[in-house]
Amino acid sequence: MPYELPEWAASRLRGVTVAEVFQVLEARRRWARPSMGSELHVILIAGRTDAGRPIMVAVHEVAPFHSVIIAAGEMSGGNLDTFTKWEAEADEPYEG
Repeated sequence: MPYELPEWAASRLRGVTVAEVFQVLEARRRWARPSMGSELHVILIAGRTDAGRPIMVAVHEVAPFHSVIIAAGEMSGGNLDTFTKWEAEADEPYEG
C-alpha cells in the first residue's frame, strides 16, 4: 500500500526517523488496529524497526490503497505492553 508522508507530518515525528517509520510500515510483521480517539478514521500500525525498536505509526486512508502518515513515535507504557503481548502470542514471535 502506498504511504504518503506530508512535510507537515514529517516535521512532527516524535523521536523517530522517516526511515524507521517506513521500516515499520514495510515490515512483514506489523499489528494494525483502528484508533478510537477521534472522528477521523485512523489506523494505528505497531511494529519494530530493523534494529528492533518498537514504533507506532498513525495513518489515515484517503483513497483505496493510499494512506497518509499523520504521526509516529516510539511505543511505551500500555501500548508497548499490549504490543509485546501480541508479539508473544503471534504465530511468529519477534526474534530481533
